[in-house]
Amino acid sequence: MSDNQQRSVEQWMEYIQTLHFREIEMGLERVNEVYQRLIPEGVNYSVISIAGTNGKGSTAEMLSSIYDAAGYQVGKFTSPHLVEYGERFCVNGKVAPDKELLTAFERIENARAEIPLTYFEFGTLMAIELFHAAEVDLAIMEVGMGGRLDAVNILDADIAVITSISIDHTGWLGNSVDEIAPEKMGIARAGRPCIVGLTELSPKMQTVASEIGFQLQQIGNEFSYSHNSTDTNWSYRSEQNNYIDLPLPFSQSGVQLSNASLALRSVELFSNLHPVSIQQIRQGLSKAQLLARCQIINTKPYVVVDVAHNESSIARLAEFLIKLNGARYVAVCGMLKDKEIAKSMSHLYDLIEDWHLATIDNERGSSAEDLQAILQKEVFLEPRNTHCYENVNEAFICAKNTLSEHDVLVVFGSFLIAGDILQALGDHGLNFEHH
Repeated sequence: MSDNQQRSVEQWMEYIQTLHFREIEMGLERVNEVYQRLIPEGVNYSVISIAGTNGKGSTAEMLSSIYDAAGYQVGKFTSPHLVEYGERFCVNGKVAPDKELLTAFERIENARAEIPLTYFEFGTLMAIELFHAAEVDLAIMEVGMGGRLDAVNILDADIAVITSISIDHTGWLGNSVDEIAPEKMGIARAGRPCIVGLTELSPKMQTVASEIGFQLQQIGNEFSYSHNSTDTNWSYRSEQNNYIDLPLPFSQSGVQLSNASLALRSVELFSNLHPVSIQQIRQGLSKAQLLARCQIINTKPYVVVDVAHNESSIARLAEFLIKLNGARYVAVCGMLKDKEIAKSMSHLYDLIEDWHLATIDNERGSSAEDLQAILQKEVFLEPRNTHCYENVNEAFICAKNTLSEHDVLVVFGSFLIAGDILQALGDHGLNFEHH
């Protein structure tokens, strides 16, 4: 295309959303064809692919941080981004700069030629290309949805990680954990490790494991962790190692330890190719940082931003919030229509007194009024304060102005909601009037 040179990152992002008539199109043939054209010899870095319903981004960040501390060149592909597109493609913790993004956009567009790609497929190829150009030693690849037919699965994972499996994306993946599990497990390869964060595997999952023929590594069997809720550290144990007094990831009280254990098991199983010392593990866990995962951005009053958007992640968010012992809890929330809204929100029913609901302005987004109707019909057993707003910034400002210093405000429900608030706070900062 003649105007490739002139496009900005934002214009490219708009353009790649027009290349396929569907937002999601399962299958690997098209994206694999473009990959073969782009890098005919295949990538020369190790690959850890991470699938799961929740915890993928956290596990990816801990792995990236540990390998960075150990001196490796490490790429980390995650999605969606919160504020800027380059967040999806980090090398050694640094967001991909616009100049490199523009070069990668152009290379993939030229390789693609007549082949239609979805937005996510294009983005996955961006990660593969950017990490190839950066000559990384390892690529940590977060699977977008499912696994078996996700674009990330064009790469053969040296190690596959499955963080958790719960009901999400039912239109694409199935209506039960047993239907969804084979899709997630499809990222694993015969004879290679598949590290699973589930303490129990259903008969269907066990069948899939034996059909694929991967080396099953299950939390609670081959490795485990322990943590006393009053402790500021935790322990990890496996057949090979017993690590004690490890720092809590993201300085949080135990909510991430299953994910951290999956990361440590990956590091152990890769030690022949990419050795890492216990000091480097400690350093990596201490330095790992992730936006909008139980992120406290103010303490008096508490303001928490979280991307929780399905039942299991919102249940975990509720556990985290209770520990803050707020005098009163206030929520700013927006959700996508295809989520299990009522089931998810029920975990916060007893906690939140005031709900400030925001419309997500895109075709998958729920309006504030629809969200309010679901809460009032299906969640609230008695009337609660609910307020509707056209956008999240308006909802946030109004909610913030009701707070006293002992209250807790939580912003959650979608990456879009969390991203908009983090961007607004980056632009304007926080000012509180206490009541």
